[in-house]
Amino acid sequence: MPKLDTHPNGIPSWIDVMVETTEQREALMNFYTSLYGWTWDVGGEQMGYYSIANSDGAPVMGLGQGPGGAGAMVPYFATDDINAAAAKATELGGTVFMGPMEVPEAGTMALVSDPTGAVHGLWQAGNFPGFGVAYQANAAGWFDHASSDPAAAAAYYQGLTGHSVIEPEPGMRVLSAGEQWFASVSENQVDQRTTAQWNSIYVVETLEAARNKIRELGGTIVLEEMPVPGSAISVFVEPVMNTAITIMGAGSHE
Repeated sequence: MPKLDTHPNGIPSWIDVMVETTEQREALMNFYTSLYGWTWDVGGEQMGYYSIANSDGAPVMGLGQGPGGAGAMVPYFATDDINAAAAKATELGGTVFMGPMEVPEAGTMALVSDPTGAVHGLWQAGNFPGFGVAYQANAAGWFDHASSDPAAAAAYYQGLTGHSVIEPEPGMRVLSAGEQWFASVSENQVDQRTTAQWNSIYVVETLEAARNKIRELGGTIVLEEMPVPGSAISVFVEPVMNTAITIMGAGSHE
């Protein structure tokens, strides 16, 4: 797939993860390097050691460290006007708790808690558009919002992004930019007490090989394999921050 240099308004354009310590950051970098074959551009102290993961030379994820970093993947929605987007998020019941703030020479960011409590970002690109590749192996391929109130979440993201919510089947909500489906909004079936969250799903060549590698690296498989439209997924807990991560097989069901 050609490398990306722009992202449409309202579509996820970046993901990052925050951890607390240097040791956690380096361990997580090593884990993902071994799993996905990524290389890293490590930022300096003045940038909080914020590091960019690359797949075949194209950026696919950010990793930073700081107080309160919990290891969750946070998706950022592209916007051409971050101040307007932040105001819209607030109008829709979200809470902007960081920014908008400029990231020197890269763009402008904000972090928002949506009405169900899930955290997402906003990103107005400067010199850094976000993902250099997506929807292919070793890169982001899907996004899923899980909460106990998917109807409220779907209404919020429809209002925020300006895109449509469709229901391909009863109980299934999908965010759609024209014919491009880019995220699902689902009910948290695991534990209704768990805070609502976004799950950013990365693509692997084959689920079986990825599961074997994850076990070798000390991760734990919590969902062996489940079919989804056009593919299949597995869920594992990575061994550094104990965060549950979903992966998707490239292509059809395995």
